[in-house]
Amino acid sequence: MEITKDTETPARRTEWSLALLGGLKHRGDFAARERTVHVAAVGGAKLDHTQAALPADGTHLVKAALVGGAEPAYPQGASAEVDAFSVFGGVDLTVPAGTAVEVSGFSLLGGRSRGVAGEPGGPAVKVRSYSLVGGVKVRQAG
Repeated sequence: MEITKDTETPARRTEWSLALLGGLKHRGDFAARERTVHVAAVGGAKLDHTQAALPADGTHLVKAALVGGAEPAYPQGASAEVDAFSVFGGVDLTVPAGTAVEVSGFSLLGGRSRGVAGEPGGPAVKVRSYSLVGGVKVRQAG
């Protein structure tokens, strides 16, 4: 009988970021997690996934802060979900053409972009944002 030890540790599915003061920034070539959770009193989350290795089932960003927004960007063909809560701060989302964006939530003082129609059966990004001051802005990359 042979006994071996598996030296590969399974990749964590969730990345946690907790901060009193400070943001979360990912950019360039990195391995994105299925779920990223950022909780801060003051601090935003900038996640540029355009060059990242994405999980097969898409990504999910959960962002909660008193002050600070979320700025995710996604590449062609990516599907994602964004949940954001903030007192001061919104969501500034960038997606490529052809991506459907569904926006829901509530903002007391702040505008909310309408969703963007994508290709039937194509990638979709769902945004749920709740804030007192700050809205959701959706941009399409050229």
